[in-house]
Amino acid sequence: MTRMLLCAAAFAACAATGALAGPVDVYRTGPAFCPQDRPASAKRITEAEAIARTKEMLPKDFCGPGVFVSGCTFDVENEYDSWRVYAHQYKDVGGRKDKGGLAHTYLILDAVGNCLANIPGTEFGALK
Repeated sequence: MTRMLLCAAAFAACAATGALAGPVDVYRTGPAFCPQDRPASAKRITEAEAIARTKEMLPKDFCGPGVFVSGCTFDVENEYDSWRVYAHQYKDVGGRKDKGGLAHTYLILDAVGNCLANIPGTEFGALK
């Protein structure tokens, strides 16, 4: 009986590890990370305003500065009447923005700046 319990426990542990090893679709939600507080009739935002709005929705200290993160770069697209903003952390290494091993996140905003999605990237070291 004890041997059967040990086998069952080992199987359960292996199954749980496999379920947690791969990346999981997670969205940041709520008024702090994905506010939808602007009326549809509000003024359309510019690229600079999309970046500023994105910075407001990032986790505290996401862009540093800190020991491992010097700042963030922002790549912006305006397609299908929405803004897509990709924020990636970097570490300043000899005047170069090294992004290796650092986190990124992706935000989608509507034309007036309401958050449609705040999608954190896969953390460094996550299995495929």
